[in-house]
Amino acid sequence: MYKTLLKNINFLIKDLDNYDYIVRVRYIIYLVSKILYECKASGMDILDKSFQSYKHTLIFKPADTNMFREYDFFDLSDTKTEEKIFNLLSANRNIIVLEDFSPAELYERLLTPREKKNLGQVYTPVNLIRNMLSQLFQIKDIDMNIKILDPSCGGGYFLIEAFKSIRRSIKGADDKYILENMIYGIDVDDFSIFLTKTGLIFASGCFDVRLNIFNFDYLTDSFNLGKFDVIVGNPPYVGHKNSLPEYKKELYQKYSEVFYDKADISYCFFKKSKDILKNDGIISFITSRYFMEALYADRMRAYIKNNFNIVSIIDFSGDVVFKEVQVSPALLTLSNNAENKNRFVYVKYSKDINEEYTYDQDKLKDAGWIILKDADEQLFNRIDSISNTYIRDICTIKQGIITGLDKAFIVDEKTIEKYGIEKVLLKKWIKNSNITKSGIKYNNLYLLYTNNIDSEQDYPNTIKYLSSYKNRLQDRRECIKGRRKWYELQWGRIQSDFENPKIVFPYKSKGNNFYYDENEYFCSADVYLLNNISRKISLEYFISYLNSNIFEFYFKCHAKKVGNNIYEYYPNKLSNVKIFLPQENGKQNISDLGKISIELFLKKVFNITEEEVNNIIYKYINKG
Repeated sequence: MYKTLLKNINFLIKDLDNYDYIVRVRYIIYLVSKILYECKASGMDILDKSFQSYKHTLIFKPADTNMFREYDFFDLSDTKTEEKIFNLLSANRNIIVLEDFSPAELYERLLTPREKKNLGQVYTPVNLIRNMLSQLFQIKDIDMNIKILDPSCGGGYFLIEAFKSIRRSIKGADDKYILENMIYGIDVDDFSIFLTKTGLIFASGCFDVRLNIFNFDYLTDSFNLGKFDVIVGNPPYVGHKNSLPEYKKELYQKYSEVFYDKADISYCFFKKSKDILKNDGIISFITSRYFMEALYADRMRAYIKNNFNIVSIIDFSGDVVFKEVQVSPALLTLSNNAENKNRFVYVKYSKDINEEYTYDQDKLKDAGWIILKDADEQLFNRIDSISNTYIRDICTIKQGIITGLDKAFIVDEKTIEKYGIEKVLLKKWIKNSNITKSGIKYNNLYLLYTNNIDSEQDYPNTIKYLSSYKNRLQDRRECIKGRRKWYELQWGRIQSDFENPKIVFPYKSKGNNFYYDENEYFCSADVYLLNNISRKISLEYFISYLNSNIFEFYFKCHAKKVGNNIYEYYPNKLSNVKIFLPQENGKQNISDLGKISIELFLKKVFNITEEEVNNIIYKYINKG
């Protein structure tokens, strides 16, 4: 996209300050697309004319501009802006290549990160789309009868690239035939439909074409477009918190095989696509990689394993692919021929080195997909089979405190002195980043533990300090529901859990960082604590075990990877992994354990060789 042109378009958007930003952006793109459409369809350099001449000598009949008439609700009918856009395009006509013009790319460039987040719109990088389609068309031969669907087409990137691939593959293929018989798209957003249609028109040069791009909900609306050979795309990742209860209820009823409780809506796209896929059809989706380990994805994992032949999984292994979206994807390619299930290709991307190997589909477990190389898997299985005690059976795991507004409740010594905050309410405060296995890096921050306030009059200085945040504090969900007083913590937990000795650990971390805290630290919600530890196990042994290299390898095989070398130490996952608890006659062998001795002891317990330590375990320690 041309930088100078883009900069000038941004100035015009700012001038339309009487409208919402999204409305302004869509109007500008509507105008740019319409003017360039006229130019392309006419085969004439209408940009060489004056604006008035352009307006009075349009060569199209109303039917020819039907698409723009259909979407004229995006038109703000601002003649001055239209003239400015025309003149801007005219001034840049020598650098505009109509065949390469992408309304969706312009839209993507004009949206701010905040607007993209609010709209929930994520655009897949074109190079990734091309790689996906290249793989697909190696599996599925292209002929004139193939039908391709993108069920959440967004800006039309997948369909435009699919159109170009088909045109290159089938020599002499008629563009209009391809568009009318082979390319299909669906989206709930009407502007996405507009972008996809205009994008296909500019890429093809077809104007009197019946495009199969439909504005409805793929998951809930009724439609009959026949069966498809290929279904490809990037279904939206929508967590349970971002969905309306009525909509979720309908999905629960329609897609109970994959969707329940806190499952992601993207899972429903797999079930729906299976229903309209030809017997020898292929699905290729970019989706969040978290489905491989997520607690509420067990039905999704079972459905894929039992109903498809997995062709390949390309796992970005925590790396972020999409701009401004902190979700690590996986590229999942599935064949509808479930009878031929055997080994599939697994590619694990890493900044250091990419690994590729095959894995037996029948070995996938519904509880979580642990996909390892043969040697790694053999070691993991050996540790798992010898380990004899679940962590859930020897302790409880609890989350730290949710204040509801850290800015109000977390104070430093300067603030305490300035306002004379009552010291009896102050508790030493730590977050995720403060914890290592060797200690806690305390930053002299304090939590106002206001749940101990019985009467506001007893703590006038604290109440006075918090009063500047009162409006925001009252807007917290629990206060609105009447469950909390305005000055109380949103979820203060049980005070004694923090004051008593406990093991604390970060929720997200590059490695195992478990530390025994005897200093009564109170923790934020990104910290978890282990307490109520059973007397069956030595505390020293337990902490040494949790911080050992061997347990770190074992846990990371289970764990959800949520960033570059970042793992999620989620309670449900951690509580359901096992450790080795020595029997009575073996306890004397683990007294006074240090870091070196715990490694030696566990190597002996699990029969681990030095070669396995060097070639396998060290690969997982603080690495991806």
